[in-house]
Amino acid sequence: MSDEKLQAAQSVALLLRKFEEIIDEAVCCGAELAAQMPRARQEANLPALAGQPALDNVGEAVTALIAARRHTVAAHKYLDRTREQMGLPPISFGDESPKEEFLGPMTGEVRRLRDVA
Repeated sequence: MSDEKLQAAQSVALLLRKFEEIIDEAVCCGAELAAQMPRARQEANLPALAGQPALDNVGEAVTALIAARRHTVAAHKYLDRTREQMGLPPISFGDESPKEEFLGPMTGEVRRLRDVA
């Protein structure tokens, strides 16, 4: 295995992980914002219609972020296949469970988790 291939794979893996973390943080922040907006409206004693268009747009943005996350997870799986084809070892950051337990085939579909006895 060449050092160039390994370095290239590591640089992609680091950026992929960073990208996944940023998207996750954006999803969390957007969801928190969407939850806070109706609370703030109630605290300000404003009518129910106040801020509805903004809340609609925040909801659509969060939905788009969730779609971006789904595409990124799928890309991760394809990149893992590419790594295998290159004959490189897995690059792990120490926080991964066996991926196949959670993901379906290349579509990135989430499988149902099994009940724990």
